[in-house]
Amino acid sequence: MMMVTEKDSEHRTTERMDLSLQISVPGQEGTTTNISASGVYFEVVTDDVNAFSPGTSMPIEINAVTNTPGCEERNVKLKGQGFVVRSDIKDVTSQGNRLGVALEFKDKFDINVD
Repeated sequence: MMMVTEKDSEHRTTERMDLSLQISVPGQEGTTTNISASGVYFEVVTDDVNAFSPGTSMPIEINAVTNTPGCEERNVKLKGQGFVVRSDIKDVTSQGNRLGVALEFKDKFDINVD
């Protein structure tokens, strides 16, 4: 896992971790590119670009699996609210537009372990 710190950025206040995790937003599934304590950057394929306009608030769920040696795998779900700070079209596919979306977390997340 790679840790990324951008000292030159005036806006970034927390370290990002490059992690590929499943993320769910209303009506869409995507994959995270990186995540920090304050937000997440993910990609999603959609026909509804306007659903990811800056300022849009949405519920999100991030799913991960624990992988602790000697312990059974467990599913971890992080649930909370976020708002879009930017989005850009990365590619146009036959399934729709592949968007990169930067989302800032609104509050602390609920953590559920299965």
